[in-house]
Amino acid sequence: MNKSKLNIVFIGHDLKFLFPLIEHLQSKDMFELRIIQHSCHEIIDEAEAQNALTWSNVIFCEWALGNAVWFSQRKREDQVLIVRLHLQEVQARDRMDYIWKIHWDKVDRLILITHHLYDWMRKEFPLLINRSALIYNPIPAIRKLNVTKRQESRFVLGLVGIVPARKRLDLAIEVLKTLRKSDKRYFLKIKGALPKDYDWMTHRSSEIKWYQRVFDEIQELRDLGVIIFDPYSKDMATWYKEIGHILSVSDFEGSHQSIAEGMATGCVPAIRDWIGAERIYPSKYVAGTVEQLAKMILRNSISHIFERESEYCRNFSQLRFDEGNICDKIEAVMCQEVRSRNCPTLQVAISRSFLRKAPTMLLLAYIPIGSRSGYRIRVEQQVQALVKYGCIVHIACLIPENSSMNVNFSGDKRCHLSEFTRLGCCVHLIEVADFFGMHGDLSSFKLPIEQLVYIIRENNIDVLHAEALYCARIAKAVKQLIPHVAFSIDWHGVVPEEARMGGASQQRIAFLEFLEQALLSESDLNIFVSSAMRDHYKRKYRLMNLRLITVPCCVSDDRFTSQKNMELTDNRLIFLYTGSLAHWQCGMEMIKLFSLLHQFDDRCYLMLLIPKPDQGKVIEWAVKFGLTDKAYYVAEVNHQDVPKHLYRGHLGLLLRRNDPVNEVSSPTKFGEYLAAGLPVLMTDCIGDFSRLAIAKNVGFIVPVTCLDNEKILSDPDFLRDIIQYAEQVRADRLIVSTRCQTVAKETLSWESAVNDWIGAYKDVTQIL
Repeated sequence: MNKSKLNIVFIGHDLKFLFPLIEHLQSKDMFELRIIQHSCHEIIDEAEAQNALTWSNVIFCEWALGNAVWFSQRKREDQVLIVRLHLQEVQARDRMDYIWKIHWDKVDRLILITHHLYDWMRKEFPLLINRSALIYNPIPAIRKLNVTKRQESRFVLGLVGIVPARKRLDLAIEVLKTLRKSDKRYFLKIKGALPKDYDWMTHRSSEIKWYQRVFDEIQELRDLGVIIFDPYSKDMATWYKEIGHILSVSDFEGSHQSIAEGMATGCVPAIRDWIGAERIYPSKYVAGTVEQLAKMILRNSISHIFERESEYCRNFSQLRFDEGNICDKIEAVMCQEVRSRNCPTLQVAISRSFLRKAPTMLLLAYIPIGSRSGYRIRVEQQVQALVKYGCIVHIACLIPENSSMNVNFSGDKRCHLSEFTRLGCCVHLIEVADFFGMHGDLSSFKLPIEQLVYIIRENNIDVLHAEALYCARIAKAVKQLIPHVAFSIDWHGVVPEEARMGGASQQRIAFLEFLEQALLSESDLNIFVSSAMRDHYKRKYRLMNLRLITVPCCVSDDRFTSQKNMELTDNRLIFLYTGSLAHWQCGMEMIKLFSLLHQFDDRCYLMLLIPKPDQGKVIEWAVKFGLTDKAYYVAEVNHQDVPKHLYRGHLGLLLRRNDPVNEVSSPTKFGEYLAAGLPVLMTDCIGDFSRLAIAKNVGFIVPVTCLDNEKILSDPDFLRDIIQYAEQVRADRLIVSTRCQTVAKETLSWESAVNDWIGAYKDVTQIL
């Protein structure tokens, strides 16, 4: 075995999706590769496999089939076993039992290519919660597929692969026929092998008969050149160049690689709503019926729209699927697992590659037992996103010490630890006293600081990430003891201004500003929730050279409600609010405004998804403003259950006053409203997001002055405008919800945010 290199064996029956990765690793001196491709789902030559087992540091099983079963039974403790799972292994689990035979406790990392498979495997095999990563199939989006496209291609439909029958050639033909009723310029090109070209299809007699019927029915269209069959070839870029709309009309898919490839060449997709499609590709290209797909294609074929959407698709594919980024991620995951074995001879060789795309991170957060705040939601979603996209994540959860001698404290701690462990991270609970005290020095935090230093050294932590100012002052002390660790801060809000709003003394505010300015300057990376926050700090402290990135409060992809659930049957206009009624949320003003809307039009109905402790306020305010209990509904809902309630609304409510605290904020509810297809009724002073709602037409903006101005609030024209907007939302439900979800995915996606966030550490590590 060559000790100066990392020996990797790739083994599987079909390696076509791995060619970009193999080429990527072969170009690097630190890797030695062996390729074993067997002819079926089982390993045939066990002697060859045994030889590879003896030789390798890393075993990479492409497909979770017999190869993964064999190696999971035999790998050594000093070896890394990585398994990459596609669709077949799960979809065909009723006739193939490989996933049940794999020794998952021996698999160091499972790589999945699509969101719904990621979710299913982690649910089915809880052991994989912190061993799974979502990394898409790599494609040469920039190197090979970035080709020019003629305007005439907008009338050409493309379909790659028609075997097996679940690819639904018949539906592609129906889409074509529907289009040709409006415009005879449309035709369909089909790329790939035919059923007769596959030996295994000869055993599917009923399927062969189905194909024959379809071919007979389209013979006339083939004779007219309206449907063209192109044989299989490797030069897909040239073929895609002539295609304007790439179709995916299958009953089910994993990721349907041809959509990613087609988009890279500027094709605009038209995707049937198979499970998971809208979580990989933009939801605006996903529809449920032939008629909806045809309508989408007709619209996207308009010259200027096609040009715009084509460029959008090209950029989307390059950012999400290009081989450079994807191969870096997989390489980083492999190196990450090798490094966890503490092999000294490999540390220097892998460190830079490893840090670039998948650092091991320690998040330092203050989350008391039982807390369900927006702060906690952001931290939890950060953990889930970082884990999902390849990082190893530890969380040091600071909790108040048991000063009241609570007899249930130990049990509460175990429950708290379990809640965070389920996110897929390694959890360390650390007790602190007087966390929010104005300490001139940090001697009172001596033990927590020592614990953090130990965690970092024992777990090869690359990044110490502090959640907000108070955690950051402790993290700074740790950084001074371990200078090589990268130190970043997530600035959830502007703490001195929040303290002022809460009535703090001038002495405390001055102390917080002193801390804030020092930490901004001394951190390796500042993470702001909005560009308004960035501008605020630059103005306030005249800090022009901050190392920073903007990461708003994003939305997990699994919270995007399917459009199929958005059909409402009654005639109510439903206004919806979720979250607490803390003073900055303007709860009383919200109830007052709604009571006036209800008096103006009794179809208006208010749904409040709020914590139980706040529900008494609602009743008090409802009585004050003459709102009967028939006009509203109030309930406490777990955060994970909020999305299924949101789709019932027409407008989400988000009222804030004009204050720096609100100007710089990134309200979690804003993204969740949009993700559920709800436009937002909001005041005009919420920085980035009031502007976004206007620019993207995903909200109704009211002047903040209306909160205190009876004349504006009672103006019939003002109330009528809001109600007419709600009526328009209800009438155009599908269009509006698609627009809202598209904006949320384009601007508030954790996937994009994590890629940018991790990418920012590349520059940081070069100066450490």
